Amino acid sequence: MDLQNIRLLTQGCSAILMNMYLGFLKTRQVYQGELKSACIPVLNCHSCPSAFFSCPIGTIQHFMTIHKLPYLLAGYISAIGISVGALACGWMCPFGWLQDMLYKIKSVKFRLPEKLSSFRYLVLLLLVILLPWVTQETWFSKVCPMGTIQAAMPWVLWNPVIPVYGEPAVSVQTLGLLFIIKILIAVLFIGLFVMVKRPFCRLVCPLGAIFGFFNKYSLLQMDVDTKKCKDCQKCRDICPVDINISDDPGNSTCVRCFGCLKCDSVKVRLGKRNPSTGTGS
Repeated sequence: MDLQNIRLLTQGCSAILMNMYLGFLKTRQVYQGELKSACIPVLNCHSCPSAFFSCPIGTIQHFMTIHKLPYLLAGYISAIGISVGALACGWMCPFGWLQDMLYKIKSVKFRLPEKLSSFRYLVLLLLVILLPWVTQETWFSKVCPMGTIQAAMPWVLWNPVIPVYGEPAVSVQTLGLLFIIKILIAVLFIGLFVMVKRPFCRLVCPLGAIFGFFNKYSLLQMDVDTKKCKDCQKCRDICPVDINISDDPGNSTCVRCFGCLKCDSVKVRLGKRNPSTGTGS
């Protein structure tokens, strides 16, 4: 099986394994067991009816709202980043899988300027850290299209009566302007997924911004043999985030999908990359 087909299969299996809680059919509530205190290294909405685990970005926001620093989570994310960079984004993230699959739909395709990827850090700073700290509200979670697709829309469409309380899970009074904005943002991104390679990952995702920061410093490195590379741009055509790996093997947008390994000039190495030769140490 082709490596990229294996990657898509891995992403799909990951999404299923992270969302196998079926108890919600009886309780009409999200899972609140011990596993919910654990974060997975990808975006996966805490409020999804079938989710077992918590989202690291949601957890960071929670700590910001109570004015505490998530030391354990910071160490966990840093350990992953230092080890493999943004590998989880390419091989585990269910939202990345959704974007990859929708982009396969035949349509007009567009390319985004690579400079726009820096916008992710602004989202991280404002919506994940500063605004939650000041307002005690988890602002990124309120507008995250992943959360809208995975949690808000299913709950609103289903809206079961919770047996314990005898009340609907979603109050009609809560479906105001913010919910309309959430839906519009989600619809906008779904449309973009068809026409642009991973626009959410490249423009918005704060977790991708964190992991991507480690790409230049992680143990796992992408290397390009500059003597073999003919700058044919084939790696960019294959790349799910539309980058030319030969321009910068440590590119912070790279999701370590390994699609560019189809080119003989690209290799994966363990150890610090030597910028003068493009080889590992």
